Amino acid sequence: MPESSLQQENGSAVSSPADAGEATAGRHKLSALFERYHEHALTTPFEVLGFWAAVALPFLYLPLLLTGLSTDAELITFLGLLALNVAALLAGHDHKR
Repeated sequence: MPESSLQQENGSAVSSPADAGEATAGRHKLSALFERYHEHALTTPFEVLGFWAAVALPFLYLPLLLTGLSTDAELITFLGLLALNVAALLAGHDHKR
């Protein structure tokens, strides 16, 4: 059975042209929201703060790692710092791009 021209064109397995239209509309809507987010003046401070927090937070790991994670409180603190660093990386990944 030959592949439909839609499948050959973009390599996806879309069952009908209506599904393809919905997928394309969804991508356009998502990209429009993404662009609107990046153009908004309030997002810039969050990107700057996220970027610099992602740079600075690993320095807080050093004392914990040098002394060892011997207690539960130290382990929870380390994991909290790690989660905060991941959040900062996500917030600041587009800063000065």
